Parts: sequence; structure tokens; C-alpha cells
Amino acid sequence: MERVCVFIDGSNFYFALKRNNRVTRVDYYQLSLALAGPDRQLMRTYYYNVAYDKNLYPEKAKAQQSFLDSLDRTPYLELRLGRLIPTSDGGIQERGVDVLMASDMVYHGARNSYDTAIVVTEDGDYSVVLDLIKELGKHVEITTFQDSQSRELIRAADLRIPMDPLLNQYATKIFPPDTEDSRGNLAERIGSVQKTFVK
Repeated sequence: MERVCVFIDGSNFYFALKRNNRVTRVDYYQLSLALAGPDRQLMRTYYYNVAYDKNLYPEKAKAQQSFLDSLDRTPYLELRLGRLIPTSDGGIQERGVDVLMASDMVYHGARNSYDTAIVVTEDGDYSVVLDLIKELGKHVEITTFQDSQSRELIRAADLRIPMDPLLNQYATKIFPPDTEDSRGNLAERIGSVQKTFVK
């Protein structure tokens, strides 16, 4: 049976859901199962985002803990966190997420942990990484919404999975029946964070 690993760019996915007027409270295990499909084996999901430093932002760190806890309870999901650093203008900046996600995709491909990588992002910068994964003899699929399709990603991927019909088909499983976003979505609590790719 074909083995699948799912790699989710958490902040990118969250804002794509918001942009498309979708519920942002997501069961990431059910989402990953839907992406893998019934005829493939889901090996693991890797979810990437950022966390507030408890020393620098104690209140915000406490507020987002329920979301992090929910991810820790998600079956077969590895939570991979970058960091937030303060900027000179009083804002905050995301660091390390892109590097974590890119290196994990290549590392696990090289370790033969999967046959197919399913990548949930709209960030065209990952197209170079997708090419590297294919050079390792692996298949690469991306999933994006119809309103934002990166030409670089589509060109690099072996297959594009349209997100809208997938969410519609499995809505009752992917979106838990809770009207309140009680998980305290990390991206929403962070707000608009400038992403910086650290080489």
C-alpha cells in the first residue's frame, strides 16, 4: 500500500481558510485521512507553525496553549514549531518554520518514510523543495484553494488536489460540530506575522 506523509503549513492554511470563508477549527487527523484517501496508508502528519515565547509574551502564550494541546492530542501528528522574535518597530516576526518544513520533507523522503508527500501550502517558495523530493524518487502532491494557485507549486508537483471539493465532501469530519473556535487558533492569536525564510 502506498505510504503517505502530510506536511501542513499551518499559518498559510489558516489564512487560506479565512479567505475562503471556511471554519478554521479543523480536525487535522481527519483532514490528513481525507487527503490520503481510502486506498493509501497515512503514515504521519507534520504540522508547522510558530509559538509565543512564554517569557516574552506570557499572556499570549497562555492563550494559545489550548490549540497546541489539541495538536498534541491529534493521532499521528508531529507538531513542529518555529519561533517569534520581536522587531524594532514593535511587531513580531516568524522565524524557522520554512526551514523546518523544507528540511523535514527532504529528510523523511531520503529516509524512505513515505512514497508520496502531500503538501498543504500556497507558498511558491516550496517548489524547489518539491523538485528535490521528486529527485529522491518520491511523488509530490499539493492541495490548494481555487482562488490561489501558485504556478511554481503546480509546475513542481506531480498532482494537485483541489481543496474546496475535498472540504465539501468530508466537511462533517474535518470541521468538528462546534460553533466556537475553542481551540484558540494559533495563527489568529498571532495576527499578521511577517514570514522570514532563514537559510
